[in-house]
Amino acid sequence: MRIGSGGSVMRLLAGMVCLVLMASMAVAQTPEGTSKPREVIANGGVLHTLLAPPVLGQPYSAVQVRRTSRKLADGTAISHQGHHSVARDSQGRVRVERRMALGQNGGPDVVMVFISDPVAHTFATWIQGSTERTKTAMVVKVPAEQRRQQTQAPPAQAATASGRPQPIVTTEDLGTETIQGLPVTVSKTTTIVPVGRSGNDAPITKTHEIWTSPDLKLVMKEQWEDPRSGEMTVELDNFSRAEPDPALFRPPSGYVVKDVLQSLKELEQKLNEMQN
Repeated sequence: MRIGSGGSVMRLLAGMVCLVLMASMAVAQTPEGTSKPREVIANGGVLHTLLAPPVLGQPYSAVQVRRTSRKLADGTAISHQGHHSVARDSQGRVRVERRMALGQNGGPDVVMVFISDPVAHTFATWIQGSTERTKTAMVVKVPAEQRRQQTQAPPAQAATASGRPQPIVTTEDLGTETIQGLPVTVSKTTTIVPVGRSGNDAPITKTHEIWTSPDLKLVMKEQWEDPRSGEMTVELDNFSRAEPDPALFRPPSGYVVKDVLQSLKELEQKLNEMQN
């Protein structure tokens, strides 16, 4: 699969715009007059990792693995697995790398890299591993005050009075365990969907278990079970607490660094010139 330079720029722009919009939504949706919002805890995923508060002096690198499985009524089993790389350095900078296409003819995979840098107060993204001639890294500056705000997620909203039966949610502390040499706290949330809530003629019970490292402020593993969709597990494998290579947090040599907002203005100008 070959990604042309024009397509790459548009993908980068779209990726950065999405990040900015998600960060803005995290700020805008926090209701006034509510209790203190809960923090976003990094779990290796793109959004949670990039928007979580910076954690200093606790570097790591890992592969986040996502597994899903479910069994059909006739006994057929369906399973899927996906993964991507994630890293954090001692300064709190984080990198998430998502594969876009397999490498061709023995070449490297085409990946999209996302960087959150609390030191420079920037988000950055670029595509790596493609054969395109133009290599561009898009960067957007995030004011420090907005960065502090966007690291907090809005609290759960109270259910509206719709007359529909409401789910019954309970959370229990399951104590502590050890995952990959790290002590973690374990909690389990059970949700009972009452009869009639989703067209169901009997209660539906689903669970969500979460293993969290208090020291690293990092979710090491999560597991969901729902009779309607099956089971999903997300966990960090190949875990290392060594300091990642500093080069991972900056664009590779030969890349042109552009401001995403300026690039959008230039793109708009070019489109206007084409129409005239």
